[in-house]
Amino acid sequence: MKKLSISIMLLVLVVLFAACVPSKNSSTDSSSSEKSDPNGPMELKIFTPKLSYEGKFDRKENEFTRMIEKKFNVKIDWQYVNEDAAKEKRQLSLASGDFPDAYLLVSWLDNISKVDAQKYGKEGVFIPLNDLIKDHAPNLQNLMKEIPYLEKGITAPDGNIYGLAPINECYHCSRYGKMWINTEWLKKLNLEMPKTTEEYKTVLEAFKNNDPNGNGKKDEIPLSGESTMLGDDPTIFLMNAFIPNNGKDYINVNDGKLLLGAMQPAWKDGLKYIHSLYKEGLIDQGAFTQNPEAYKQLGTPKGDVVLGAGAASHLAIITDIKIDAAKQYDVVPPLKGPDGAQFTPSDYGNVNSFSFAITNKAKGKKAEVLMKIADYLYSEEGTMLSTRGKEGVNWKKGGPEDIDLTGKQAKYAFIPQDPNKKDVGEFGWGERGPLALTRELRDSLATEKDELSPKGYERRLYNATLKYDGFEPKEQFNFEAAWVSPKDAEEVALLKININKYIEENMVQFVTGSKDIEKDWDKYVDGFKALQVERYLEIYQKAYDLGK
Repeated sequence: MKKLSISIMLLVLVVLFAACVPSKNSSTDSSSSEKSDPNGPMELKIFTPKLSYEGKFDRKENEFTRMIEKKFNVKIDWQYVNEDAAKEKRQLSLASGDFPDAYLLVSWLDNISKVDAQKYGKEGVFIPLNDLIKDHAPNLQNLMKEIPYLEKGITAPDGNIYGLAPINECYHCSRYGKMWINTEWLKKLNLEMPKTTEEYKTVLEAFKNNDPNGNGKKDEIPLSGESTMLGDDPTIFLMNAFIPNNGKDYINVNDGKLLLGAMQPAWKDGLKYIHSLYKEGLIDQGAFTQNPEAYKQLGTPKGDVVLGAGAASHLAIITDIKIDAAKQYDVVPPLKGPDGAQFTPSDYGNVNSFSFAITNKAKGKKAEVLMKIADYLYSEEGTMLSTRGKEGVNWKKGGPEDIDLTGKQAKYAFIPQDPNKKDVGEFGWGERGPLALTRELRDSLATEKDELSPKGYERRLYNATLKYDGFEPKEQFNFEAAWVSPKDAEEVALLKININKYIEENMVQFVTGSKDIEKDWDKYVDGFKALQVERYLEIYQKAYDLGK
């Protein structure tokens, strides 16, 4: 009896011991599910923000999601984060180690900076994508051949690619330093579109003094703007007739060497000109104090039109494009200054950040399938479905009646939607993650022929932007596109904040006359020493040289 009991106990121990030893088919890493069930859908944990306008809509019920899951045999576990907390939650997840297989971010909300791409790449959190691109991303490989700046822009100084960038070549967005003017007032006063700074001043004087709105009152505002949004600041357009002014970091490039434009003699000349406009009451005082809402009210009158000219990257910032008054405005091409300077800032042809990264939680086949999904989003089909909706429902192939922005038959045309229909816009992923909205694709979309109609607004912006082509400085610096070393990032960011604040505060003081340009200029220039401008330029110079 004792022998039987001992035998039974030994058998139990053998079974228990065997259960504790991993089998060849089991694994403790994140890829265990793909090994245990090679034919079943692979689970992918993807972090993505939930946008405010999406409401209760759940992306896992999204038709495009289901299509992706079926196409790649995956099941996506969305790690949702509310829009207003997206950046903070992403950073916390990376810092804590509790991060997903991949980040799929919204291009205009919260992307991964080049500094973070390097930091988490070197730490091994973001895996290098070079081999995955080579083996599983034919669409991206083609794009890197076709788009000159792409491969260089996504490749870190160590030669690795740690993130993928959204390609969204918004042409009209790229020329943000536009100036709009009331062409009806020009016609009434028998004036031509100004070409020089002096002609522009003459026009503004006529707007102020010659009653162009015809109501017998001196209620006209010759020129206005506001300074909280980059393209709305009139000093950007005006200063570019003297020296390049990008309104972002105020850095110019001369034969490969970075210099601070706001310290140069030509900047002083620009300030004197802008001050002369302000002193004569040609620039609205509110241009330096009002918010965007107050600014738009000036261009959206309930009675007589009062605004003569306004700075804005696009017209809808100034006025309601549905009203008749909006039809009166057109852009002023870049003005030529007294010394022949004639520039416009451009934010085009750069990789500034990344909207997709694969983490070290994704091993082997999981990383491969994530790259395949990303590559599909880079295809024209994937981009159209993800960003523009379902074919046959939201858009269709263009016909002879559909005209694109270049005047040719459109490749694609949008199908009018019922705004009351619940599922409008619920097919795709929006501008999430990798996408290839190239200039060629965006230009090929059908647009209403009448550019002055609200539906033809994109054509109007396109034609307006054409007038700024060719005036970009030959050499430009963009701090967002620079590969700044992580060890220098915090230092240069603080220097930039202090230097920009100093430039912008002094600009307002010089323009409004609270500081005298002649008397206070030298003291102003000397003030940059305490702000460590040399160190600021040194760090960015190193980053600029790496990107060449």
